[in-house]
Amino acid sequence: MPRVVCLHGTACSKQIFTIQLSKLIPKAKGKIELIFLDGRGKIEAGPAFDTMQKYFPGCPNYKYDDVMLDSKGWRIYADPQGTLDWLQTQLAGLAPVDGILGFSQGANFALMLAAQAATGAGVPLGFTVLLSPNAPGFTEQLPELFAEPIPVPTLIVRGEQEGYGAGMEPLFNAQLEKGAFQLDSRGEDAPAAHVAKLCANATMLAHKENHRPLPGDKQTADEIVDRIIAFVEESC
Repeated sequence: MPRVVCLHGTACSKQIFTIQLSKLIPKAKGKIELIFLDGRGKIEAGPAFDTMQKYFPGCPNYKYDDVMLDSKGWRIYADPQGTLDWLQTQLAGLAPVDGILGFSQGANFALMLAAQAATGAGVPLGFTVLLSPNAPGFTEQLPELFAEPIPVPTLIVRGEQEGYGAGMEPLFNAQLEKGAFQLDSRGEDAPAAHVAKLCANATMLAHKENHRPLPGDKQTADEIVDRIIAFVEESC
């Protein structure tokens, strides 16, 4: 049975992520082993904390790294190499690991882990599932990982209502208004399109909703869950 490590979004946790993936978990039972991993730092205040506490009161809130925006309005991190070193240690402790499934910040680091796998700088991975990845400004922080297209099979799921500020809209909008960056979409309305361009073997699915692990619409969510399970099984 494939073993898949699941990386949550900013200010989430394995407890929250299991709730967010409640449509996937029952269908995956007996087919895929999902292993949820809390981030390495705790969040106890701020807009993301407030938002997640509104929807998941009393649940712990974690991050893999501190998120920032570059001059284009794309996502970068305070210590991406240190976070990757920590994640590689976790993956080694959870071995064997067949692939990674991530949402938002977790999807961004899943992409970086796939790049490490492809360059021999990390544990081998058979696939990645990226739910709502953000515009990858972090490629300029780790250029050695993205010199060539990533060959690891990748399934990308995005929401058609996602913008470049998805997942951190209050900070994004405030900094945009202040002129802290000038948004550069490079011709792509969907941030996930930039991620697909980094991959040699990517499939992208879109639903009509916003930045969330799975859409709220039951039929659409069921269809995407079925595609995720089939993708994982085909990739192993």
